[in-house]
Amino acid sequence: MKYSEIFQPIRLGSITLPHRVIMGSMHLGLEGMPATAERMIAFYGRRFDGGACFITTGGISVNHEGKGSNIFFNFQKDEDCKELSIVAEALKPKGIFCAQLFHAGRYSYHRELVAPSALRAPINRYIPKALSEEEAWKTVEDFGDSAVRAREVGFGAVEVMGSEGYLINQFFSPVTNQREDYFGGSSEKRMNFAIEVMKNIRKKVGNDFPVVYRMSGIDLIPGNPTFEEVITLAEKLKETGADALNIGIGWHESRIPTISMLVPRGAWAKISGKIKAKVKDIPIIASNRVNMPETMSRILKENEADILSMARPFLADPDILQKIKTDQEERINTCIACNQACLDHTFKEQMVSCLVNPSANRELEIDKLEKAEKKHVVIVGSGPGGLESARVSAGRGHKVTVLEATDRIGGQLNLAAQIPGKSEFFETIRYFQNELKALGVEIRFGHKATVESILDLKPDAVIFATGVKPREFVLPGIEKKKTASYADYLSGKFTPGEKVAVIGGGGIGCDVAHKLTEEEAPTIETYFQKYNVPTYTEAKIQPEKSERKVSIFRRSGKIGSGLGATTAWALLQELENKDVGFYTSLSYKEVTDKGLVVETKKDGALTIECDSIILCAGQLSEVGVYEQFLQKNVGIPTFLIGGAKDASGIDAKRAMLEGFEAALSIGTRRN
Repeated sequence: MKYSEIFQPIRLGSITLPHRVIMGSMHLGLEGMPATAERMIAFYGRRFDGGACFITTGGISVNHEGKGSNIFFNFQKDEDCKELSIVAEALKPKGIFCAQLFHAGRYSYHRELVAPSALRAPINRYIPKALSEEEAWKTVEDFGDSAVRAREVGFGAVEVMGSEGYLINQFFSPVTNQREDYFGGSSEKRMNFAIEVMKNIRKKVGNDFPVVYRMSGIDLIPGNPTFEEVITLAEKLKETGADALNIGIGWHESRIPTISMLVPRGAWAKISGKIKAKVKDIPIIASNRVNMPETMSRILKENEADILSMARPFLADPDILQKIKTDQEERINTCIACNQACLDHTFKEQMVSCLVNPSANRELEIDKLEKAEKKHVVIVGSGPGGLESARVSAGRGHKVTVLEATDRIGGQLNLAAQIPGKSEFFETIRYFQNELKALGVEIRFGHKATVESILDLKPDAVIFATGVKPREFVLPGIEKKKTASYADYLSGKFTPGEKVAVIGGGGIGCDVAHKLTEEEAPTIETYFQKYNVPTYTEAKIQPEKSERKVSIFRRSGKIGSGLGATTAWALLQELENKDVGFYTSLSYKEVTDKGLVVETKKDGALTIECDSIILCAGQLSEVGVYEQFLQKNVGIPTFLIGGAKDASGIDAKRAMLEGFEAALSIGTRRN
């Protein structure tokens, strides 16, 4: 076995895990949906069946005030415990199902939130009520009581959420704890809340019930605890009964990316490694941006962790462990850390899914589908939507033929992968190359589809995934500067100069500006230097200089609007740090020998020097062959998906979901 170190057993309290990977906590957004319990059983059961041995739920609040929002389960509500019992009992034969004990503190998105001190979080509009000392002790009891309820409900373990800036973490930090009582006033007293929670839980559940403690290894907020304080807390948690320490990284309000594409793979295991070097005799768990076997293997071999916690990689591919174990890593559907269908959905209180795996959290609906009647499905285009429709169609038993006009699959994924930090899209392309081959999908390259060539294949259904093309942009004098579309630049056909005007400030424009100012993605070492991570208490982005002067222009709206909520801030921060100029609320006038002339509402006429222009001014749907096919009126079921269906705001998430849905509807009906 190539990665045998991943599959070594390890003791965690009273249980033995058969390998070194657990599925970490992720809020699924299923609470309150029809058939919640059945959906959870289908989702988690699929991950257990794929090889997971230990799975932690999304946060379950220990009391009403601790809910992250109104859609969280609450251990104090009997109706919630009844539903959780159905799930836990159904999953018990499959592996260890672990409940995360959660209190959001000042991160709660409801008006009854509480915290160590009455300090509003920068990411929340509500000001919390400061807990009295009596209320703090009552909350300690609530954690212990919830652990007991978790065991009674049928869970096989609990994890205490003491990281990511939630309540327990807020007590530990001098930034959020301004108390002068047993739970604050000095470094030692700020640890007391975490220690008392751990003591209370262990006292109430006994020594044989596994308790994992998720503690913050580094908060990434200026002024927060030092490394020495973190180690002291870790030792005390071990002494008071923690069976393992799961090392969390950063707060939600931190201005340092921790889980997005911008973060090098496995970077934050360096923090768990520092803790592991100091804290002995219990497993140390690493998480964040661990998505491929090479990274998993390196972390274990370099003693940066004993166990790896992965959440989104199991969302992307429930069979990831089975594929590693059987030396089929080339067929892993890799988590690309885009956050678009998972964390972005969580913060909108929507059901979580996955950009590269739209079947995630739709397992129940898929299970209810009847077996498909075999058809011949022809797919025009092999961008993200076309690839997913080909995969699902073939998986349903259909014969599938893909017509691709170029010499490679992937469509605009190939362009996106050129952006620094977005090379993960190459993994998506690699996955589809191997998966479609294994499923017997025929791909005809260099085939520019026509109505006649499609009909010659005698299809039973046709899916048009023909994508988009850059919108033309006309401006007086534009020929005076080197000019190209974003597609020509990202495909290597255009080399810009030193002063570049990017016309169009949406997601593509921001990505282009990122590549213009940072040609290569950072290594772990340079990433930590960029954010001053080794200081612990003063981690923040450090000024950088770009060799190019780049300016982004947008007629109206905010620069970067349309980017994912959990990732946009990080990209915009990178651009601002490279002194990229942002111009909006304007009209374009002309291009002169000096540069681009615009009329702004704020400053009137401006001339911005440039020697090159890159056009990111929107896209148009490629629908020519689709419209011709419809005119034939041949009576064949026809689907239009992705950017071809609607170019406005198109992204891979929508394209792949539409491809998934179109493929499922062919030759089948629901029970």
